Amino acid sequence: MRRPVPIVLAAALLLAAIAGPVAAGDPVADQAAPSPSAEAVPTPTLAPSAGPSPIVEPTPAPTPSEPSAPTDVQPGASAEPATDAPSRASVRPLDPTGRWIVLYKNGTDARATSKRQATRLGFATDRTFNHAVRGFSAALSARQVAQLRADRSVAMVVPDEKVELLAQAYPTGINRIGARKSAAAKINGIDERVDSDVAIVDTGIKRVADLNVAGGYNCSTSDRAAWRDVHGHGTHVAGTVGAIDNDLGVVGVAPGVRLWAVKILNDNGEGLLSWYVCGLDWIAAQRDPDDPSRPRFESVNMSVAKWGKDDGACGTKNSDILHAAICRLVASGVTVVAAAGNDHANAASRVPASYGEVITVSALADTDGKPGGLGGNRCYSWGSYDTDDTFANFSNYGGDVDLIAPGKCIWSTVPGGYQYMSGTSMAAPHVTGAAALLKETRPGLTPSEAKEARQYLGTTDWKLWTDPDSVHEKLLNVSKLGARGDFDITTGTSPKSAEAGAIAFVPVTLTRTSTSFERIRFSATDLPNGFSATFSPTSVYGFTGLSTTMRVAVPAGTHPGLYEVTVVGDEHGNTHEASAALEVTLDDPTAHAPRTDAWPLRTLNATTIAARVSWPAATDPSSAIAGYEVQSSEDGAPWSASTAYPSSVRSVATTHVVGRGYQYRVRAIDAVGNWSDWAAGSVTTGSVTQESSAAITYKGTWSKYSYAYASGGTARSATSTTASANLAFSGSGVAFAAPLGSTKGSARVYVDGTYKGAVSLRSSTARNRQTVYSIAFDSVGSHTIEIRPAGNGRIDLDAFVIFR
Repeated sequence: MRRPVPIVLAAALLLAAIAGPVAAGDPVADQAAPSPSAEAVPTPTLAPSAGPSPIVEPTPAPTPSEPSAPTDVQPGASAEPATDAPSRASVRPLDPTGRWIVLYKNGTDARATSKRQATRLGFATDRTFNHAVRGFSAALSARQVAQLRADRSVAMVVPDEKVELLAQAYPTGINRIGARKSAAAKINGIDERVDSDVAIVDTGIKRVADLNVAGGYNCSTSDRAAWRDVHGHGTHVAGTVGAIDNDLGVVGVAPGVRLWAVKILNDNGEGLLSWYVCGLDWIAAQRDPDDPSRPRFESVNMSVAKWGKDDGACGTKNSDILHAAICRLVASGVTVVAAAGNDHANAASRVPASYGEVITVSALADTDGKPGGLGGNRCYSWGSYDTDDTFANFSNYGGDVDLIAPGKCIWSTVPGGYQYMSGTSMAAPHVTGAAALLKETRPGLTPSEAKEARQYLGTTDWKLWTDPDSVHEKLLNVSKLGARGDFDITTGTSPKSAEAGAIAFVPVTLTRTSTSFERIRFSATDLPNGFSATFSPTSVYGFTGLSTTMRVAVPAGTHPGLYEVTVVGDEHGNTHEASAALEVTLDDPTAHAPRTDAWPLRTLNATTIAARVSWPAATDPSSAIAGYEVQSSEDGAPWSASTAYPSSVRSVATTHVVGRGYQYRVRAIDAVGNWSDWAAGSVTTGSVTQESSAAITYKGTWSKYSYAYASGGTARSATSTTASANLAFSGSGVAFAAPLGSTKGSARVYVDGTYKGAVSLRSSTARNRQTVYSIAFDSVGSHTIEIRPAGNGRIDLDAFVIFR
């Protein structure tokens, strides 16, 4: 029953130029109220007679009869009067000169204080505000303004201003945003109404059969019940938000949603700032009849604007009463949607579009309700044709814009029938309807979360390069929006091991139903005493947000055993749990015994040896080694105080007195603070075997010479590769000492018959008694060391150093 609509739309686009006179009761396209000079809103021109025009539907639907008044009208609201007000031609242009808005400080009784101020200073209030803000509006003299500004109860006094529509006269974007595919919208020709309340802050709403108008409030005159729409703009916006899914005319994004007219503009489409604040104040006062702790309205549509900027402080820095009121409305849980404006400029200079608290919407030119940009440029408005799937040539842009939605030649309800209109005012209600769908299925979402959801569900399947700025907003899309989904949590079946003082890493996996994308936040409960848990990431979002990792800190000293922690996933009160098993183990690091030898290239003195204490790297089954401690004992004395070293250090220098016994022990600490046991090396005593000792066996030609700087006063030298000097000994380490010089060659070293390498004795500076080669063994044993010339010069042998 709804399916023929796109065909009718296409026919209207093609035949408008020859459609003839406008049907009675339909507002005439391109004959909207003139734009006030202060607002620089573009004025459209008539389509050329030679081209198609979407201005008039050639066969408008008949005007249905009025439904009966609703029974659930809020206090101060009213069913629509039986007769309309005078035509807009009889309404004189608004002049805010001499009008002011007074805002009281928090805690002030606005009604009582305003009455007292009015009596004292001699003026009459016309609107009093108690909910969105506290204050009143009135015509005031300069003297009265000065006196009020000096009053201690007054927070600010600002001039009243004129506000105006952001649209002008003209297909529905229902197909383009995927609403017919949305399980939440249920668009199927059956009247199944969306259970949400939406406030349309505009020119009012005409009660027509295709709209579920619940009530309203009028701030444009003193008759609060006169919220009917003569202009047509508010009724058009309302139809895009929620026209009923029936056999009449059009269908909205949230079919059958309860629509509330908040009339802040007169029949010319003009209004005052005080009227705007009046409307927001009424909205803030309305509470959910089933739960008074919640606001009545899920979303509010604002296609009205004035010049201004966001001070980033809810109006407290620049005395912006409108910003203050909207901040309070949003803080109460109401999602506010604002049109970006039609200046083809940066939206940063328009309010409420620039406010960070609202969802700001730019306009897309879409001519066929499909992605791909194949619809051509058959849509004419605002003085030109727009190409399909491009950024509308009138739309504001910039960093304040959050979403884009169809806004060019949108077909919707007006008093007396249906009509095309174009503007960001036509784009915004698509997003407002989406907010109603979202909040009906997910009532716990905050306004910021509702914005996040619509941006996440959006697409980029439009011609992004036509966007005037570099930040390309997503195109509203509700095709994947269905009933609130569900999820489950698993942590695996095997226990995760961790040692006391360490971190256990537990992977957490989610499964979601097809419509679940909301943010799931994680926490841990049933933590054993001293345990703590964090998550990375702390929450997941989207259809593909399916995993996190729980990091459980196990306190040092925890006894080995099996422990359980409960993982909780929470999506606005819908919680699921899973138990994670942790196996705490004892796996202290293992240190290895140190060994001692001579420190290479150190000077051998008459009674002392420069010694080296070294140890293998400690091991740990689950943690890194963080450092070591070393202690020493000389000739059986008690262990010394510990000396700490980082994990990168595994050898230290010390000095041994010849003939004394030294012992060392090492322990290691891991990254979580667990210490190993001490690992002690054997007691070692250093001795010196001079080159003249009978224990050394010489082969080949060696020349002995006296040398005052030698260890024993004599040394030997050789040059032939057939020469060798061999020492058999019992010990845990050995080194040989020799002089260095500029004419020396290299000595080949063999230990236990195995070649260990060549040691160069050449040095530009003469040096004596140098331990040129040293080696340590794991334990005391019988070994041999042999020295041979390499054939590249003379080598000398001063002495051998043995550790036993």
